[in-house]
This record gives sequence, C-alpha cells and structure tokens, in this order.
Amino acid sequence: MLIGLNCWNSIAVAQKKANKEISTEVDPEFIYDYEQTKYVPSTDKTLLFVGQNQSNINEYRAFTNFSNYPAGWSAYWAVTEFSGFEGPWTTSSGDTQDHHFLAKDFDNMVLHSAMWMVGKWGVARSTLNGTYDEVIVQYAQWAKTVDRPIYLRLGYEFDGPHNAFEPEEYVEAYRYIVDIMRAEGVTNVAYVWHSYAAPTYKGYPVTDWYPGDEYVDWVGISVFFQPYEDIFNHKETNTVLDFAKEKKKPVMIAESNPVKGISTKRSGAKVWDDWFVDFFSFCYQKNIKAIAFINENWPRLRIDGIEEWKDARLYNNDKVAEAWLEETNKERYLKQSPELYELLGYVKNRED
Repeated sequence: MLIGLNCWNSIAVAQKKANKEISTEVDPEFIYDYEQTKYVPSTDKTLLFVGQNQSNINEYRAFTNFSNYPAGWSAYWAVTEFSGFEGPWTTSSGDTQDHHFLAKDFDNMVLHSAMWMVGKWGVARSTLNGTYDEVIVQYAQWAKTVDRPIYLRLGYEFDGPHNAFEPEEYVEAYRYIVDIMRAEGVTNVAYVWHSYAAPTYKGYPVTDWYPGDEYVDWVGISVFFQPYEDIFNHKETNTVLDFAKEKKKPVMIAESNPVKGISTKRSGAKVWDDWFVDFFSFCYQKNIKAIAFINENWPRLRIDGIEEWKDARLYNNDKVAEAWLEETNKERYLKQSPELYELLGYVKNRED
C-alpha cells in the first residue's frame, strides 16, 4: 500500500512522548576540506542511495509511487565474473542484480556499485595473479559508457571477519584493480574504501588495510547494529571516521539497515526511536556525505551469518514509512534531478 505524508503528526507526537527526536546539530570537527576525492556534495547536502537488489529497488519505487527517486540505486557484482551488466544476474544468495537496467532506465541518477572480492577461497590471490583481468577490463569499458558518476566499493567490508582478508593482500588487490581501471581510461568512478566498522579480522588495526590517499576517494562504513548499541560511542565506527578526517576524505554510510526488523504491528514509533533517530542524528553529527539504505527482507536471502536478521523494509509499518519520507524529503538529501551531476561536479560527456 502506498503511503502519503499526512500521518507525520502522529509520529511527531510519539517521538515527543518518547523524548527521541532527530538532532540536526553538526560537529564542527567533521566539517573539513576534502583532498583527492570526487563527486562530493556541498557542506549542507547528503546523497541518498537505496538498494540492494532488483526486488528491493522495484518495491521501493512502488512505495514512492514511481517518483521522488533517490540520487542513486545500489547494485552488486563480483570480480570473478562479468554478470549483471547485459541483463539480470541472480546471485548465489538468491537476489537479482542488473547494472544495465539501472544505468539505462534512470536518467539524472548516479550509480552505487559494489564489487564482491574476499580474501578466502583464494579470490584476492587469484585477482593479483591476473585470473580476473578480463572481468575488470570489461567493467572498466562498461563504466565508461555509463556517463554518470559511479561510486565503486572495492572488496566491501574488507576488515570483516566474514571476508578473511589479510591486510597486505587486500591493499595489493585494491591497487591492482584501480590501476587497471585507470589504464583503461576510466574517469567517472569514485573509489570507496568500505570498512565493516566492527571488530576486525584477527584484530588488525583498520588502518592496515588502507591502500593510500591516491587510491581512495571516499571512506565508507556499514551501519547495522550500532544504533541499537549507542552509535555515538561505538569504538570501531568512530575509529574509521576519525581516520577519514585525518585523511581528509568524505564519509558515506555504504550499507545500513535496522536488522532487528521493522514490525508490521502498530509499534512504529518505538521502531523509529530504537534505530532511525540515532542513525539520522549520527549522520548529521558526523557530516555524513552519502547514505545507502538497504530496504531488505533478510530472511528471503541465502546468506550465511545473518540467520537472525529480520524483515526490515520501510513500508512494513506506516509510521516508519511516514517518518522516513518526512526526513529524506528534506532539502538536505540529494535525489534524482537534472541538477544532480552539476551539484556533484560531474560534466556529461555526450548529449542525450
């Protein structure tokens, strides 16, 4: 069922009673000049992405009555195969990816693209051995045809124990891929170094995985459980953000979702308070420049390690849906628009 905006008053009342409101105060320490980056919104703006697969995107489009789209859609691919660029690709987890559809059918939007690569199963080592060079070159050639900004997350959540990356191997593989992309003449890609923002693989310092300033345009983090656990004082999250500040890089929340679920019951105000209020307050406080929300029913995916994650789609609950639209419809959030590329400093290469 499509939702209007006329129920916001009930949300505001519920939030007031719970004494939970979004704080829009920005910590001045996180307003700094960026270096060696690209496609960054102005100080008072934040990009909005939504994903993470074809079903989620189509459901979100219906939820917004096929209008008022975000600045970009999120999509995934794998360094091991060039799939999901010439038509739909169903992954081993059961979701469907289609970069071609997102690039072809949506004008005045950017693309939030994530490349799966892990340390286990010899994937990173095979990347360095040249096994997947053809895939990387194919992606590079495809990216040049898109004529829009692409935010590419290479080996996303590199420091997560589930990916088993040795830092040195990750750094070498990351640089190897970027070097190929550059050699192929790709200029419309911003490279995102995306941390899991949680206890790291083997306890390595997150900085051990850093490929270098000249290889990183943006720093990304995942936000799943942190808002339930006081995100403002979350050690690993703040470590990454402090490092981004030191390196003068913009920060995006590259993946986010309230994985304990969004209930269909009429307790939407509590759901909003328990996760979303602190999530958005944190984004304001830390001057987050892009937010990617995963609008997912997790149990329908076959992914190891998320067996306890629940259905957390926005439109499960009218109150959460209304509150989400009220917040993201603010002028702060960049959406699909004819002015979007200009606002990001991107110049189109050809006439439509």
